[in-house]
Amino acid sequence: PGSSCTHFPVLASRPAMALFDQDGTTVTQQGSILILTVGGDQNRVNPALNARLNAALDVVVAQPHPKALVVTATGKFFSNGLDVDWMGQNGKQTGEMLAGFWKVLARILVMDCHTVAAINGHGFGGGVFLALACDWRVMRTEKGFLNFPELNLGMRLSKPFAELAKAKLTPPVLREGVLMGKRFNSKEAVACGMIDAEVPMETLVQEAVTMAEARLPAALQLVNFSPDRVVDMKKELYTDAYRALTTGQLETPAESRL
Repeated sequence: PGSSCTHFPVLASRPAMALFDQDGTTVTQQGSILILTVGGDQNRVNPALNARLNAALDVVVAQPHPKALVVTATGKFFSNGLDVDWMGQNGKQTGEMLAGFWKVLARILVMDCHTVAAINGHGFGGGVFLALACDWRVMRTEKGFLNFPELNLGMRLSKPFAELAKAKLTPPVLREGVLMGKRFNSKEAVACGMIDAEVPMETLVQEAVTMAEARLPAALQLVNFSPDRVVDMKKELYTDAYRALTTGQLETPAESRL
């Protein structure tokens, strides 16, 4: 086998270990699973959130394989989308802030391991895209909606958000979600393939951890696992989304190809 391919042992489970904590955003490790928990006031997207997510992802990337990542949040929101108050007060910096968030999504999109979104509550706008950047999605039942609010707000998607949505969702879901502004509860989201599973809140994170464990190299009985090749495959699968997320700008025309 090539030098980039590595054989990984099965690691025994061990208690959760804290690896990172910045303003309520944490990374803990449970066996081979890393759990990134976004903590904040509605987890709105702004420069502070971008900085916390990047710092947390740096910790995740630094951990050795085998590993998988669970992304979740605290409170009633997975994320309430863009921080429109901040944007209203910092108009000249909005493009830079959005580009920063798109690059965060790009990092998750092509992470060198499996990623699972554990959607603990409402995901609006940026919250939907944070979930879509992950490979797999599990959502709590009873409370919470996934929604593209752009139609209601008189906004466009932007090329990076649009390409990510097209990479992960079917045309019928895009029509309902984007062009009709539908709010999807967990049952509807499972039925249309927007998410992969729904579970009660009390078992949400553990279900996501179980899902992540089932996608570790040993669980998949892989002969040779190469993290670098996983990154390559994700870039091949999601080329347009990755290019848009890493090169798109606020002023990029709607009809452009990146």
